[in-house]
Amino acid sequence: MTKVAKKTEKNEIAVFDYSSVEETGFENQTEEDRSTPYLGILQQNSPQCRDPEDGGIEGAKAGMFYNSATNQVYEGRNEGVIVVPAYTEHVYVEYRPRESGGGFVGTHPVSSDVVREARSRAVAFNRLSVNGNDLTEQFNVYAVLTDGEDALGGIVIPFTSTKIKAYKKWNTRVSTLLLPRSDGKRAVPPLFSHLVRVRSVPEENQHGKFFGISLSPAVDNDLESSLISPDDERFVVAHALMRSVSSGEVRAAAPASKESNSDAVIGEAPF
Repeated sequence: MTKVAKKTEKNEIAVFDYSSVEETGFENQTEEDRSTPYLGILQQNSPQCRDPEDGGIEGAKAGMFYNSATNQVYEGRNEGVIVVPAYTEHVYVEYRPRESGGGFVGTHPVSSDVVREARSRAVAFNRLSVNGNDLTEQFNVYAVLTDGEDALGGIVIPFTSTKIKAYKKWNTRVSTLLLPRSDGKRAVPPLFSHLVRVRSVPEENQHGKFFGISLSPAVDNDLESSLISPDDERFVVAHALMRSVSSGEVRAAAPASKESNSDAVIGEAPF
């Protein structure tokens, strides 16, 4: 009879050592075999906030964070979640308009001919289109979700519309931190040396109320206190994620949405 993981006396799951097995069963898989774990903010109109009998998630409320791959929700307004950012990218995501059925079409690098041409034809700031489809500016942060000193796995945090301001503010702050090195020079620490607290924050504009996002140093709101060492598991995992993304081995897949806005998978903010 095949053995399975059993609970120990301390009610913990026993972890088996599989190091003697060379094969994994994942050899023939690529990123196309998996869904991208997007971490987004639930809004009042998010389907996850419905009654569980209507397809919602038990305990899900507006302002919580939602992992689109695992269907897990996390408290967002107080402690939030702590991540280690690994890599960032600036893209434009192409969607069909709702009146045309909606749906994801493709992702274009900011330097692509498609984006350059759309920008040259834009009649309003950042209202871009191509072949009748909408182009939405998006900054993706690939990061490692943490639990205490443990690294839980990679996620993608998309920043669109009003969230972009929070992304740029944080990115400016960490990219201007200079620390002394062993050679006497000063340099900016790696992006994946930072512990970052991600929270949801209530916001309001002329269209209504919604939840935005904030990024801050995880320890005492101080950048230097929130740095982790190169031998920290969270640093090691984030560094590996950075290499995988930068090499093209890992890339965010299409959002699991039929709508025209990338936030629609978790409910739309009134932008």
